[in-house]
Amino acid sequence: MRPKVVLVGGIYHADADKLLRAKAEVLALDRPAPAEIAAALADAHGAIVRYPHRIDAAALAGAAKLAIVASSGRGTDSIDVAACTAHGVAVVNNPGLGTIPVSEHAIAMMLSLSRRLVLSGRVIRAGGAWNHRTGLDVRDVNGRTIGIVGLGLIGSEMARKCIAAFGMKVLAYDPHVPAAKAEALGATMLSDLGELLDRSDVVSVHAELNEGSCGMIGEAQLRRMQRHAFLINTARGKVVQQKALERALAEGWIAGAALDVFEEEPLAEPSPLWELDGLILTPHVAGLSGDALRELARSAVTQVLQTLAGERPRNLVNPAAWNAAMARLGHPA
Repeated sequence: MRPKVVLVGGIYHADADKLLRAKAEVLALDRPAPAEIAAALADAHGAIVRYPHRIDAAALAGAAKLAIVASSGRGTDSIDVAACTAHGVAVVNNPGLGTIPVSEHAIAMMLSLSRRLVLSGRVIRAGGAWNHRTGLDVRDVNGRTIGIVGLGLIGSEMARKCIAAFGMKVLAYDPHVPAAKAEALGATMLSDLGELLDRSDVVSVHAELNEGSCGMIGEAQLRRMQRHAFLINTARGKVVQQKALERALAEGWIAGAALDVFEEEPLAEPSPLWELDGLILTPHVAGLSGDALRELARSAVTQVLQTLAGERPRNLVNPAAWNAAMARLGHPA
């Protein structure tokens, strides 16, 4: 009998979908309500969940056969890992595959803000642009200071690119990373987030979402930034307090911002963010280049199939659940 795998929110690439369907019965849920997710998991052996859909304790309550849940990307904030562990369900993610596309997206946002590309397009469409070219406040990034919040794989790649391409001075804040790692990159690790905000021309957020980082950039932090500075967030929306950022832009505490992620996704339509000048918005696509989509989907599917076959996957998030997951599938631990 073939195992059943539920795709919660679909899957990123057709090649991976084909690979999964060759080995398992697949149920794809496009935009499911929580009750639909719970019903689908009731007789499923595995699941792949795409943010912002969630697999939580309520969804797991009736999932007697479920042994493996995979994130569609690196982050696991769409999965209640503690509830999965308590239920004996293994959780896997796909780290490293967003490093290049997310860092490139953040660089593009930084250049767009600094070169005033959105404003320039608006001005030229309004007519008479050649009379206003010197009033756009276009800036160079070369030699400026960038503050990187979160020096993991993506933050480190961002630092490397900014130093190599633009000769930028890089400050970093990450209480989970030793200063030696920053020094090896040519960056300076700071122990105080406020000091980074004080000194940076650009602040780029690459922190994981956890209890320590949730809401870590709010009104007090935004007021510490320089008035000419830009804020970029390609990490998770809840790291930055959205209402505080709206005020910061509306009242000119900072010069601009670029967001690929939001406190609640999908973003409400219409959103107050739409009305703000100096703000670039993209719909959580920083990590979704064609190459990354293919590899993320293949990684998720491969690890689900490995688990269902009794083989330990390479990116097991909760090892404490492994024995129970294998017992559920009838495999030796």
